[in-house]
Amino acid sequence: MKYTYLFVVLFMSVMVSAQERKSIKEGILTTVLGDKIPFKDLTWKNGKAYYINYSNKLQEELFEPSIKEISEEPLDTPKTTINSSTSTGENNSNKTSLPDGIYLTKAEFTAKQPSKSQKLIKKGLIGFEKSTVNDDALDCFFYDESTDKKIKNVFAVVQNGNLYFNVQSILNNRNKTDRAQGSDFPNSFVKVTIEGENYFYTEVVLANIWAKGLAYNMGPAGGVMASTLNKSKGIVWDVKNGEFNIFKNCFDYNDFIREKIPEDVQPCHTDSYDHILVRRTIEKIK
Repeated sequence: MKYTYLFVVLFMSVMVSAQERKSIKEGILTTVLGDKIPFKDLTWKNGKAYYINYSNKLQEELFEPSIKEISEEPLDTPKTTINSSTSTGENNSNKTSLPDGIYLTKAEFTAKQPSKSQKLIKKGLIGFEKSTVNDDALDCFFYDESTDKKIKNVFAVVQNGNLYFNVQSILNNRNKTDRAQGSDFPNSFVKVTIEGENYFYTEVVLANIWAKGLAYNMGPAGGVMASTLNKSKGIVWDVKNGEFNIFKNCFDYNDFIREKIPEDVQPCHTDSYDHILVRRTIEKIK
């Protein structure tokens, strides 16, 4: 009964949020930190704003508490370049030092020796006829260019100097405390946006598999609620320990960062955390 009530409340809150927020074709988004992000095609889902950053042409998202103000205005003025390159806290042109190729296992990745080299193409995650995407895409499927077969059961891929971790490999090699996490696209890959001697950082849409299973068991309405449980979560590859650490929620992120940079602990009003602040913190300790 307790869980049923929880999911009903969650469902209603999602519906209310959707009614209060409207889609905006283009404008300027101001974060609580004062960063101004020019955007196009802003939409809302599950308490997050999804938009295309007008300056770097990348799809980005922000939790609603991270947003101070949104103004609807044309993007043909000098405003469109203000602070936009630093607003995400990451360098989208970051290139890896690892050789291009397919790393079948964690051992190959650790040794920096890919065992396979073949021409691959990247395709998006959505749609029956998946379209090709370029190097700006933060998540994708890889296909063999000659056979058009999807690449599966590998640890990582490096293409054009960009490193991509396989989502299932992240789940298979996660820290033992990061249990009960699952993905709707386990064969997809996510791009590493921050790389250093200590940590590599990326983000993956995951959900608690137990909560999601409970939602699906509640019938059609549960299916709607299950989709709201998918959240973008920060992931670090811990070079020293050879494992992934998933920031499951705000409290989990704080447990990770507290001893490293105590001043970067975030206030946990909900399970959500500010991804921009997380990226900036990882830049400090990478």
